[in-house]
Amino acid sequence: MIQSVQFRCIAHATEDLDKVRKAMEFVTGRSDFEVKKEKGYYGNEIIILHLEIRKKKEIENFWRRMKEYGIVDEILPILEDIVDSHGTLYLRFDKQEAYLGKLALATHGDVIALRAKIKSYPMKKRIAMENFKKFIQRI
Repeated sequence: MIQSVQFRCIAHATEDLDKVRKAMEFVTGRSDFEVKKEKGYYGNEIIILHLEIRKKKEIENFWRRMKEYGIVDEILPILEDIVDSHGTLYLRFDKQEAYLGKLALATHGDVIALRAKIKSYPMKKRIAMENFKKFIQRI
């Protein structure tokens, strides 16, 4: 029911890359993400950490962890707000809290962003949300 889960995090030049990696590892439960160096708007160096999970078992394991940490209970009431018309679910995890070993949703900019593609046919937001709920109940 979930086609893929992508994670993206930016490490600014002023941040300790090892700490950002630790936060990303805590949220994703993995350490095999891509690391790319880019130039920021003002020419400063930024490092982008990216991970995409496509295997069914790995996706289920990730969402099982989110259930254990209570994140699923937090997002179910706001599903309407975090799923778009294309069946993509968006979450933002607080990067600082993740470094400290806590999962916390965030609305500010210093985050580990998650984008999960929910399978749905036909593609309608309502059906995608129902499919996500069924998936969560099943795992």
